[in-house]
Amino acid sequence: MHLKSSIKVNKILKTCWLLCLLIVGCTQPPNKPTPVESSKQKLSRLIISSDSLNATIIMGDNLNEIDDLRSKATAPVSLNFLIKTLYPDIHDSTRLMYSQDFLTRVGPEKRIRRLNKINNNEDLSLSFAIDTAYVFSILREHVESITSKTYVHHLFNVNPFPPSFDKLIPLEKLALPIDSLNVPSKASRLPNAPRSYRSGTHRGIDFFSNWGTPVRSVADGIVIRSDRFYKEVPAEFRREMLQRAATLNRTPSDIFNELLLGQAVIVDHGFSLFKGYRSITIYAHLSSINENIIPGYNIKKGEIFAQSGNSGTEPSTLGTRRESHLHWELILQDQNGEYYFGQNLDYEKLMVALKNLFND
Repeated sequence: MHLKSSIKVNKILKTCWLLCLLIVGCTQPPNKPTPVESSKQKLSRLIISSDSLNATIIMGDNLNEIDDLRSKATAPVSLNFLIKTLYPDIHDSTRLMYSQDFLTRVGPEKRIRRLNKINNNEDLSLSFAIDTAYVFSILREHVESITSKTYVHHLFNVNPFPPSFDKLIPLEKLALPIDSLNVPSKASRLPNAPRSYRSGTHRGIDFFSNWGTPVRSVADGIVIRSDRFYKEVPAEFRREMLQRAATLNRTPSDIFNELLLGQAVIVDHGFSLFKGYRSITIYAHLSSINENIIPGYNIKKGEIFAQSGNSGTEPSTLGTRRESHLHWELILQDQNGEYYFGQNLDYEKLMVALKNLFND
């Protein structure tokens, strides 16, 4: 038999047994093709693309390696890779935030690379790829559903387009609400972060602090809400309200304000902070409020008026002190509507805007 014919026969046999391996999981052929010439065996190898979307197995002489390589080639692709590929300019903190939120929506079974081509050229090879058209549509749809929720209160807003907060400089820099804590850098703790548990979007900043940490006013103002006699709701009632929010696919203003803020204080700063806007600040999840803090009280910048806690959260309804933090919001209002500070900004611009907001 000529050498070329023999090689061709071996390639055909190898292809047949490869199909057997893929279909029924055989481990090795009973009569493995013997190379015509005595030479060093070629090893099978796996090549994964830099974006992790594609994988190729280039077959060598030993078909026994196929099971292990196929397992690696069809392993679920990391959500981090998918998000980075779909949104190449996304900041790492934002990417990680979305990764956590997407875990329940794009499970491992949707991120598997599947066999899509067998090449029988000089080297026999198998190509695997993830269905990007399907997966990317899911990711893109969810991101758009988050970023399209531009209203703070759906019942009262008129203008869906918020101000350019990265260009909006306060007339007076604000004090940090907790003296010992700077603005966090994690996107999940900042405005615009998805909050899937309530089908909504985070409107403020979460300053994670120990239970009972002093909280202070960021600027002069008048207290318009003070929940001094707050009583925590039962856990089951809170869950039921969140299920209703999920049915609406958004967080209704009553559920957000009356249940999820927990023990809260709201301060009106009038028009003194931003030209053309009335501004209020919200301090939520408090554990206690000072006795003198009542509606109508004139509060001063830097004045300590409450202590941080976890009221309004799931751990609080279960009687624990876990996840203690201060949720702080800055809301701006004009004749067209109201907006949370930083609304719709991407991560980089948001960090610049927040840096311009507070005293160094």
